[in-house]
Amino acid sequence: MDKIKESDLYEPVRDYLDSLGYDTKGEVLSCDIAAVKGDELIVVELKKGFTMELIYQALRRQRTADSVYVAVPLPKRGYKDAHYNDMVNLCKRLELGLILIGFTTGGKPQIDVAVNPTPAAPVRRDKKKRMAILTEHSGRTGSVNTGGVTRRKIITVYKEQALYVAKILSENGELSARQVRELGGGDKTSSILRMNYYKWFMKTGSGKELTYRITEAGEQALVELGDLIDRR
Repeated sequence: MDKIKESDLYEPVRDYLDSLGYDTKGEVLSCDIAAVKGDELIVVELKKGFTMELIYQALRRQRTADSVYVAVPLPKRGYKDAHYNDMVNLCKRLELGLILIGFTTGGKPQIDVAVNPTPAAPVRRDKKKRMAILTEHSGRTGSVNTGGVTRRKIITVYKEQALYVAKILSENGELSARQVRELGGGDKTSSILRMNYYKWFMKTGSGKELTYRITEAGEQALVELGDLIDRR
């Protein structure tokens, strides 16, 4: 159990939600997992242990999501653990869902939804934060972030789009913004090149002949993060 990382919890929960028809993505605006189906938003917070920090995080998510779950490894003693009933009862009282993930040597992780949240009273929603999560979620072309990861760089919608622009320039050489856009750079190509937030691009012309090329920093970003956009 000590060797289990938070990121190990992500894939089994993602696969479970995907099997239910949700579009599931990790690390969406500080939410470990955001799953969307139609107008419904589910948020899952992952932790190696059932802690008060986990509960505090989940309670904050109730203001943005329709349902909030906490997901933790199944206790060492399983359902006979002294704190199992306490975990279940607390989640029920707080209207939180509880997902337990069982790990066996060489076996596939098993998902048990011990508690499904059934809100008894409406929670005051933070519509602005909810919309921000949904916008970030829908802007991703794939699940390139792993929920529960704390050290690896997180790829936002903007960074993902900038990486595509960098990849196009790396593969095709100097191009105008229009040419990059036509090759799949996206609607924000001109803005991404002009703002050059990550210093990945360099102007190589002016006026109507303005073109761009990728910088060493851009090439390095593709080495470090290119596998993320390749998994779309």
